[in-house]
Amino acid sequence: MHETNGPVPRKQSRKLLWLALAILIVLAGYSAVWFVLAGQMKSRLAAVLAQPNTAGVAGQCTDMDVRGFPFRIGVFCNQVKVDDTRHGISASFGALRSAAQVYAPGHSVLELDGPAEIRMTPGTSISANWTQMQASAVVNTGGLNRTSLAYKALAGTVVTPISPDSGTFSAEQGEMHVRSNGDDVDIAMSVNQLRLKVPEVDSPVPPVNASADLTILGRAPWLASATLPADPLYGTSGTVRAIQIDLGGGLIANASGPFSVSDVGVVSGEFKLSLNNVDAWRTQLTAVAPDQASIIKTATKLMKALSNGSNDASVTIDVRDGTAFLGFIPIGKLPPL
Repeated sequence: MHETNGPVPRKQSRKLLWLALAILIVLAGYSAVWFVLAGQMKSRLAAVLAQPNTAGVAGQCTDMDVRGFPFRIGVFCNQVKVDDTRHGISASFGALRSAAQVYAPGHSVLELDGPAEIRMTPGTSISANWTQMQASAVVNTGGLNRTSLAYKALAGTVVTPISPDSGTFSAEQGEMHVRSNGDDVDIAMSVNQLRLKVPEVDSPVPPVNASADLTILGRAPWLASATLPADPLYGTSGTVRAIQIDLGGGLIANASGPFSVSDVGVVSGEFKLSLNNVDAWRTQLTAVAPDQASIIKTATKLMKALSNGSNDASVTIDVRDGTAFLGFIPIGKLPPL
């Protein structure tokens, strides 16, 4: 005689029903939490942007919205505006899109559209556009830990009150990375095919590939707070691990060494500088800055002399309170930052 299995399917169907109800309750709760958080983010961000911070900076995010449900959360704006009353700077940009995964809210990415219009007193304005500009940020319990910026096909113009003509700039692509390293801040940046046209200079600067890698000591709090003081480099010190400028055709310059900046922006340091093809550098620099021809000629002659007459020179530039020395001979004055 066989036992009946009638009650078993009913028990299984009840379990499935309770499981389905539990899933629906979890999903409903998750959805409610997401939309509550999104609403709070939108209202708080609008309030923060509307009130200038301690550095005198306020912003505006036009037609702000929070999107990304169910697995992301991010802020979207049709236009972004920033006003820095302390430095007399105002800027406007195109649409902004940001996103963070709900399971990793401390890591966010954003895209910013052009065009950009930046105005600085007294009478300087910058207009720029690009095909792509992206940034990312990682925040931990101590604040902002690292951030990156990358762009492609950047181009723009600069108008200043000291010249009736506008300068132009463009770059195929570039990037910058900033991270905390203990109490210090590491900065790395690069730009490819940077082109500059300086007003009232007949010879245009050739396309430049440039990169820099440096550390600023004791300034991790800058990054953590995501704010900069009025004069961020004043009173700082650090090390330039590498700066390279490549004009093409074998014209390559490299520099490295420790530096310091006084409380009034005067630079000091000791930099190891190497130039490939010194004669070609002299020709190029003289064409770009003809009013500095005598200084350029003297400096390049000294570099060759200190390198045993080699056209590929390696020397040490000693900068003392803003004055650059090659050996014991002063070769130029650096303006305060």
